[in-house]
Amino acid sequence: MLAFLHISDTHISADPNYSLPEMPEELPHPRRGAEALLEAIQRLPFTYEFILHTGDVCADPTAEDCRSARALLAEFPAPVYMLPGNHDSASHMLDILHNGQSLHVLRDARLRFGEYHLITLDTCDRGDLHAPVVSDEKIDWLDRQLTQVGADSAIVALHHPLIETGVPWIDDQMRVQNGARIHDVLRRHSECIAAVIHGHIHQQMDTHSDGLLYISCQSTWSNLAAYPQLSGPEPDTLTPAGFNLVMLQKRRAFVRRFCLPAIIR
Repeated sequence: MLAFLHISDTHISADPNYSLPEMPEELPHPRRGAEALLEAIQRLPFTYEFILHTGDVCADPTAEDCRSARALLAEFPAPVYMLPGNHDSASHMLDILHNGQSLHVLRDARLRFGEYHLITLDTCDRGDLHAPVVSDEKIDWLDRQLTQVGADSAIVALHHPLIETGVPWIDDQMRVQNGARIHDVLRRHSECIAAVIHGHIHQQMDTHSDGLLYISCQSTWSNLAAYPQLSGPEPDTLTPAGFNLVMLQKRRAFVRRFCLPAIIR
């Protein structure tokens, strides 16, 4: 069995007054959420292999935010594997956050944990960073990596969602725009894929499609609503911040949701 934690969209900022105009005024600073995450993880009564961060580690693509994130993430009690998100600078992450020991920045990579392979795809490629287009070369690379998994099991991780949800603002403004092509590659290898894990949409969502399980988790800072006919982002003040525990047994995935306590500004 392979057990790991899935976190996403921490938006850690070095600016003590950081906020976004579209977010509620009472929303606490994102560092408060990341600190609450650290405290919750430190109290967990079980062991796990690593922590997977599916992007938007920082609030802005600056060296200052990366240094602030490094100071906090270095305290986590297990190795942290991070993907760049649309709010991140991959170059700053590699220069400042990556140390190859407790902190790892992954772009297009494949790591092996026994019979399990973690394949990460950097979807911050071309076009709109919120709704990008992934290059043909990257998609072909992913196909080759999955072929090499063989009789083992794989987890595929990326920042952006791939497939349509029926929620217009996610499908049009937040999804990889050629995600259907990547989904076709994953579908051809579905027998070896235990789960496809992503962030970006600031909400917990499980989607089953063509034998594939897509898993996202909520942000530790702010969460967004999703329902039919919703055409633009809308704060979801009813969904608490949190993270996931993912346990893999062969090609089966078990996901346990953890919620963080409410933080008063």
